[in-house]
Amino acid sequence: MFGRYPQKGRHIKKMDTDPAQSPSGATAGAPASGSGSADERLFVLLRTRGHWRPLELALIALSTSGNWGLFWMALALVLWLAGSGHGLALVLLMALFVYATLIINYGIKVMLGRERPLYSQPELKPLVGVPSSKSFPSSHAAMSFAAASVLTFFFPPFFWLFYLVALVMSWSRVYVGVHRPSDVLAGMIVGLAGGGVAALLLGIFASS
Repeated sequence: MFGRYPQKGRHIKKMDTDPAQSPSGATAGAPASGSGSADERLFVLLRTRGHWRPLELALIALSTSGNWGLFWMALALVLWLAGSGHGLALVLLMALFVYATLIINYGIKVMLGRERPLYSQPELKPLVGVPSSKSFPSSHAAMSFAAASVLTFFFPPFFWLFYLVALVMSWSRVYVGVHRPSDVLAGMIVGLAGGGVAALLLGIFASS
């Protein structure tokens, strides 16, 4: 997540000039190999199936909006300005827990050093810019589930909606080709852990 976002397909020069490439990033007539771990096979399946163009554009937009947690910060700001009744506290607490989760998640990335899927599946061109950070766990997933936990504390009846959006945001990272499913699952766990800490601290503060 930290670091610049190179141009799409920057590391896959062969794909940029291959006239047989399909719109979804796989080479026509030469499906990506499903060999390897179940994680890799599931990545290939999700990256090459269900790429109806309107859905593809929607998930690219959603995935991109999650960079640096901007989607969740924007949502908190909209709720504040719409008079949600929770005031600036919602925005400040969202920023605190989302970015604390991002920093912790980045530390795990650095320690584990797992490369992005494009290194093991170079024939599948990512649909968005590829972050320069490592792959495991997914920062988008971690921030999304931490954010959903914060929103659930303030708006409990809508918990299902917040976690549904977090799940779609997380899944979109596999769909656009920058994370494996296990990256996303690990990020979800990090985010839920961060969200659990947030809920505990907010509960203690609210009862004091």
